[in-house]
Amino acid sequence: MDFDDNGWVVGRIEPLPTSHGWSLLSPEPEARIDEHRWAHQARAFFGAELTLVQKKVYPSGSTPMVDAVEVDVAKAGGAPSRVLVLTVPLDRAPAVRAAAAAGVRAIGGAGFDALLARARRAWQVREPPVAGGDARAPLALAAVLAAVLLAPVVPPGEATIFGVKGARERLERLGWR
Repeated sequence: MDFDDNGWVVGRIEPLPTSHGWSLLSPEPEARIDEHRWAHQARAFFGAELTLVQKKVYPSGSTPMVDAVEVDVAKAGGAPSRVLVLTVPLDRAPAVRAAAAAGVRAIGGAGFDALLARARRAWQVREPPVAGGDARAPLALAAVLAAVLLAPVVPPGEATIFGVKGARERLERLGWR
């Protein structure tokens, strides 16, 4: 991927197939990537360190329609793994919406139907990492984004949907405490 002087992706971005990443559905329509907020949430609530590889700048408060960023994610004190995140308006990601709707049906709604109705933007964390050896890194980043964006998570290849608590439980089962 190529990036311009603001750190925004140059060119077209296509959503990932839902089987290739953790999909999140945010009520916020903007594609703003806030490294400081993401890093704070990662440290405070997930014992993780994260750094954006491509620094983002938003001149005049504008944001791109679509964007992507590589993020170095590590368990505190561990070696980082590089993870790709991309974002598009939800209307450009019908497969993400369909997977989320299937997940909502699979769990009987549980309030996630209301979250899906409010969703405006899809965020996806590619599985597996781009570089590094910690296979938990994409899920850890998805958990951080769920907390920051107040977005439910649709896991790759599963018919379910969950929030921050579900992401944290999955991480703990994988030894990320």
